[in-house]
Amino acid sequence: MKTICRLLLNLALLASAPLHAAVVTVAIWGSAPAEVAAFDTAAAAFTRATGIAVNKQIIEDKYMDVLKSRFAGRQPPDVFYLDAFEAPLLIASGVLAPLDAYVDQPDDFYPQFLDAFRGADGKLYGIPKDYATLALYLNPHLLRQAGYRPEQVPTDFDGLMRFCRTLQTRLPAGVGAMLIEKDLSRHLAALEAYGQPIVTARGWAHFTGNPGTYAYLDALVRGHAQHYLFTAKDDLGADWPGAAFGSGKAVLMMEGNWIQAALRHDYDVPFQVRPMPTVNGRRQTMAYTVGYAVARAARHKEAAYAFVRYMTGPGLAMWIRASGALPARKSLARALRLDADPVLGPHVAGAGYATVWARGDALPVMNTNFGSQFLAAFNGGKPLAQALSKAESVSNFEIARQR
Repeated sequence: MKTICRLLLNLALLASAPLHAAVVTVAIWGSAPAEVAAFDTAAAAFTRATGIAVNKQIIEDKYMDVLKSRFAGRQPPDVFYLDAFEAPLLIASGVLAPLDAYVDQPDDFYPQFLDAFRGADGKLYGIPKDYATLALYLNPHLLRQAGYRPEQVPTDFDGLMRFCRTLQTRLPAGVGAMLIEKDLSRHLAALEAYGQPIVTARGWAHFTGNPGTYAYLDALVRGHAQHYLFTAKDDLGADWPGAAFGSGKAVLMMEGNWIQAALRHDYDVPFQVRPMPTVNGRRQTMAYTVGYAVARAARHKEAAYAFVRYMTGPGLAMWIRASGALPARKSLARALRLDADPVLGPHVAGAGYATVWARGDALPVMNTNFGSQFLAAFNGGKPLAQALSKAESVSNFEIARQR
């Protein structure tokens, strides 16, 4: 409550400050209707509080490509959504304005979410608004049909893989024990639980040389080859994991909280949510955070600063309540009692130890090469050791060329 009161006081001071523009242009991506409506609600409250109109620009497709083209044409929006994964490249290019002076109560944010938007100079170039984490989803009805209780599902990765192998033998045809995603963005935290950073301190790829990392990925490859780990589209004929799980084609899946709306409204499926399995004895999950950034060349910079400060302060509660997203501020999560929610609670708890999907401006290169090489191994077309070696060497060749 004290934090919220301080934010309101800062807003009052903000509203009394003179502004040189009566409008701010904000670019957002075309997402779920509920999220766009939530933005409109909070933006309208900002206008009432400050008198600054909000010119919303929705980018429906290829968000970052469109945004980069606007920067190249020297017509960037004043404010825009920025995914932490994309932040390092824009920060390094020098097109963003530092925001350290406009973040209220920085200790109220999960620290790794703020750090995802810091540049090499230590300055903050984005302020997080929300996030998602991964958790383990269970279908208790299918588990009981197979002769198990939900509490019998192991909480460690190695045990979970053994359980899935046995579980598959008790399931009817067409139902998979577990859904799996192949992207590095889903497994970075697990891979680094073995003590070796996938991205070195100097920004090089390091996919090889760690037996634990290899064993983890090999477990995924073997589980797919032995038909107890499945992909939603290629193996089960579903458009996405939510459709596969929601239609009863899988018992378990590791997914983000973004999937809950579909499970509740589009499918009649029971589900429970647990923390992600421990790996090498360590708690782990991935986090994906989005923030607000201000263009260094913003035409209405003071209005832009005011907007970001409001939307990551008093306006954040309105956004969260209307959108159903998870707040980047810890105090707001406590005020909304999200930690006590049986299906959101594991996602909120995970934020305290999550690995953010952001690791310097070379991560996109590593992600692309890992994706293509691991896919070949996952589908049985290439030995895993060879795939990881190739992903590492090609990534580092491309990184060196860019430097």
